[in-house]
Amino acid sequence: MKKMNSIHVTYKLCCEHGVGISRNLLLRLVKSGEIPSVKAGRSILVNWEKLMEYLDTHTLTPSEPESKIRRISV
Repeated sequence: MKKMNSIHVTYKLCCEHGVGISRNLLLRLVKSGEIPSVKAGRSILVNWEKLMEYLDTHTLTPSEPESKIRRISV
């Protein structure tokens, strides 16, 4: 596997490996600088290993709420 892949190829790899990340989230992470990327011509290249490191360190633990929506009892 190449170290640096385009957004499209990285998204396909995420789908193949069962990584639950959308193409839009991938673009947002790249544009915000949260995962390192390189612009080569018109393509944005992402390092697969760095993406996996980011996802390993930025996942929710069971004690963290998944959303801020709370249940209302009737």
